[in-house]
Amino acid sequence: MSMQYYQHADPYFSDDHPAILDEITAKDMLHVIDPRDLPHRDYAPLLKYVKYVETRQSVMKFFVQSPTGINKWNFYVQFVEWMAQVRDTTLTAPEAAQLLYWSGNIRVHCGCPSFLFYGYQYILSGMDAAMVPETRFPHIRNPQLRGVLCKHGRRCIKTLGFHLGEMAQAIKQQREHYS
Repeated sequence: MSMQYYQHADPYFSDDHPAILDEITAKDMLHVIDPRDLPHRDYAPLLKYVKYVETRQSVMKFFVQSPTGINKWNFYVQFVEWMAQVRDTTLTAPEAAQLLYWSGNIRVHCGCPSFLFYGYQYILSGMDAAMVPETRFPHIRNPQLRGVLCKHGRRCIKTLGFHLGEMAQAIKQQREHYS
């Protein structure tokens, strides 16, 4: 049996490793975030807060205000294995939330223009980590394909671990709904 390799039209996404699923966890995304790889200054520390809004099905919604206070954006995190954890009652809701946070695959989306125009949505699409896939290459803003998240996304992913209680509560509510 020969190993198959993933060939992508763009050499950035070509993979010389055996074909495996392109998946990314919150922990993986934290390790990928490096301010030196940004095409612009890292403004994430200037964001005052990240507010948890709600969880619908497998998607957590966060509200992030820009440093100027003029723009406000929603950031979404989808846990791919969420419904499997909701249906698996062998774990308590807090344990399921921790399992999702540390080993669950995620997909993300931000409504800000930077997420689209700097190519973060395109880069994450290649990793199967974008909720809304993007096929257009960012020729103008980020042709080197540096970074993976906008400042809102970086801030949300860094604070995601503080929202395990909300995750556990949503899992518990969904379990009650399905039982």
